[in-house]
Amino acid sequence: MDVQSHYSSDRLRRDIAYIKGLMEGQLQENRAPEGKVLNQMIQLLDGMAEDHERLNVRLTELEEYVEAVDEDLNEVELLVYDEMEDAEDEEDIGFWEMTCPDCHESILVNEEIFESGGMVDLKCPQCDTLLIVSDEGDVNRPERSGQSPVIQTAESSVEQ
Repeated sequence: MDVQSHYSSDRLRRDIAYIKGLMEGQLQENRAPEGKVLNQMIQLLDGMAEDHERLNVRLTELEEYVEAVDEDLNEVELLVYDEMEDAEDEEDIGFWEMTCPDCHESILVNEEIFESGGMVDLKCPQCDTLLIVSDEGDVNRPERSGQSPVIQTAESSVEQ
């Protein structure tokens, strides 16, 4: 981000020096009241040019500082967010997420329950709906029959 002023410090200095030279050439600065006023205005402009130059230098320093802080912040963000993502990935190892068709809540399912077969009966922990879940992620409700279905969760198996 480079800020350019309308007048550069060098050009401002040159223009002020030129006006000083014109005044000295006309010898008005000590003879007439207008010369004294012009001389004071030139001194004021000279001071403003110095301030302008100092501010430009300081602005450049601040821009460099902000860029360095921004780079450092980006590095910290990468470290922090990578660690957070790694922790989240470790938490989800061995589980996959499904959504209950009744209450639309997310349910984490332990992959180990599918080792014995491709279909498993689960009970939604939120709404207690019985679900038939396949190892491919298909979720269905069981058909009503005279038998009570087996409900299996990631923690245990319970027969109703």
